Amino acid sequence: MKSSLLLCGSFVAASILAIACGGSTHNNLSDGGPEASSGSSSGGSSGSSSGAVGPDGSIPPHGPAQNVDILFMIDNSASMGDKQSLLGLAIPVLIQRLVTPNCVDAGGNPIAGVVSDLSGNCAMGKPEFAPVKDLHIGIVTSSLGGRGGDQCPANATNPAAPSLSAHTDDRGELINRGGVRGNPTVENPMPNETAPDNFLAYFPGSPMPPNAVTNPTELVSEFSTAIFGVHEHGCGFEAQNEAWYRFLVQPDPFDQIVTTSGQAKLQGVDQTILKQRADFLRPDSLLAVIVVTDENEEAADPLAVGGQGWAFDNSAFPGSPNMAAPEGTIECSKLDPNSPLTTGPNDPKCTSCALIKTDPNFATECPNDPPGGSNGYLDPSHDAINTRFFHQKERFGLFAGYPTSRYVRGLQRTTVPSVGLASSSDTDHEHDAKGNYVGDQDANADCVNPIYAKNLPASSGGDLCHLTPGPRTPDMVYYAAIAGVPHQLLQEDPTNAMSPQKATLTAADWQRITGDDPEHYNFAGADFHMIESTQDRTTSTTDPSSTVWANHSNCPDTSADNCDPINGREFVTNTDDLQFACIFPLVSVDSSTNQVIAYQKDCTSPGPGDNYKGACDCTTGALDANSPLCQKSGSGYTQVQVNGKAYPSVREMVIAHAMATSSAGVQGFVSSVCPIATDIGQPLSTAQQDPLFGYNPGINAIVEGFKKSFAPYP
Repeated sequence: MKSSLLLCGSFVAASILAIACGGSTHNNLSDGGPEASSGSSSGGSSGSSSGAVGPDGSIPPHGPAQNVDILFMIDNSASMGDKQSLLGLAIPVLIQRLVTPNCVDAGGNPIAGVVSDLSGNCAMGKPEFAPVKDLHIGIVTSSLGGRGGDQCPANATNPAAPSLSAHTDDRGELINRGGVRGNPTVENPMPNETAPDNFLAYFPGSPMPPNAVTNPTELVSEFSTAIFGVHEHGCGFEAQNEAWYRFLVQPDPFDQIVTTSGQAKLQGVDQTILKQRADFLRPDSLLAVIVVTDENEEAADPLAVGGQGWAFDNSAFPGSPNMAAPEGTIECSKLDPNSPLTTGPNDPKCTSCALIKTDPNFATECPNDPPGGSNGYLDPSHDAINTRFFHQKERFGLFAGYPTSRYVRGLQRTTVPSVGLASSSDTDHEHDAKGNYVGDQDANADCVNPIYAKNLPASSGGDLCHLTPGPRTPDMVYYAAIAGVPHQLLQEDPTNAMSPQKATLTAADWQRITGDDPEHYNFAGADFHMIESTQDRTTSTTDPSSTVWANHSNCPDTSADNCDPINGREFVTNTDDLQFACIFPLVSVDSSTNQVIAYQKDCTSPGPGDNYKGACDCTTGALDANSPLCQKSGSGYTQVQVNGKAYPSVREMVIAHAMATSSAGVQGFVSSVCPIATDIGQPLSTAQQDPLFGYNPGINAIVEGFKKSFAPYP
């Protein structure tokens, strides 16, 4: 999506203008620092975001979880329909495993084909854990609107069904809309998700809460329907982690972003989130956040850059003669792989040309960007809306998003910052006076984290900050990302196509997934499939990052579509898109035979349920129309899509890595949205029992992790 930045002469706050436009030195005012800095990515998080919880550094013991709260964050941007279908097919595995656990022998090994009943009775052996009898399960989406910019307006309609909303701004609130797999024109609220709570509750006991589901089969059906109603016409600026943070963690979730004279401010408190959160999140539950997405996060912090971070979600940068963004100074693009933390985007002289307009060396520091960029502005072809959040510090000299340390802290720590709306006397504890994010520092974490609170306020009538601490401990919190990472990087034997996913990833595995420190542009050791790039990731690329990749693609954009077994090949992005991390064959379920079948997505089909307007990768003129996603015909491609895609989900991987290696006890898991097995030709019932089918590897890994928090069955 597209956006913009205010330049000197357009800055509205006098104090900001004086600092940003005066003097001749390179000024890193509010440049966001490194690309979403979170400290080292070689293990857990760093600084105040890591370590144990509690003033004495200890983690108090906890009892076994008696109830479970699962929050799904499901990406609803274009191209997510095929992943939502696979997720829907994995839901039975998740729910049935929780409510009717596997039966195990004396050694704890599963007995093939034997599961417990709802009461925990096994025909052979005993349950692996006590059946879950109290479950909350809900959905937030990646769409948080334009964040103050003009993109993703809330009144946008679904191009496949103009009578429906496109859902470009779900506000971080739990959604209640049921759909049908493969049909973007069906959307209905579900009766068991009574507004405004909008989550499913499973409780087979008594007394039964209002609207609770008592039958696991009904629960599976209802939640699968909820997944199919997420749809794929939401905001292209995906705010995957900001969405769950806003719902679960933000003490004072704002109601709206108001931009006055070019400067954003937050107003009001979202009463719906407070009510939903208070009803959904129990203080003593096992809490799981499951992120399902096919690309990296692109969430602007509207208050960054002195209240002008919103401009990155705007179609044109205010003050720009050609709509494009200001460029970064020449140092920003000079990354030395031997000194990545002091060169390129991490060079102290790397800043936005917008901030040094009066510098006597401006012409040298900000040379014209051909063919049409001048006076410190990029050529429009180098500021494509679809790649606005790609390597921002390197390209623009600043980063206008949130650091991943925000989300690491939100999961691990008992205190988090308010944004200035927690009470009538509250002030912003997330940003300093220049708009730099400082909420990940202990000194600014002024509020009890709602995840670790005893009683949650259902409205903003009182103090939202000073809550009573609750009994939940970090080892009862789980973060899982089913996202853009090749499954080959997660498998026990990557040379064996049907090898299972590893139970635990090593430091070497994590390095191949993220590199040494991707947020600081240190990609050393990363597999090239996980490198974000608008160019071919080959040895001939001009991308300065290429010299630090662990390996390079041997399949440039001129190669056959099956050259690379993971992503097909590189393709010509025209700087409008990024190279793929992985691709996979589209699958569906035959409605008459209930068999898994290969699926071809006809981008020209106008029929009800088959109209993918605005969400088909092979439409004429689409960004990926000449890529391995599309059906080959001679030397060209048809408008039939045969493969799904995923981009490198780097930020999700960094957060999961911090969780998996955290001394605080929070659990972290990753799995691929590009499935190991699609089981084409198999009955659906058979495929769903295959541990390698679809998203079963990720779901099973999550439940295996849950077992640490469940009571062992007597």
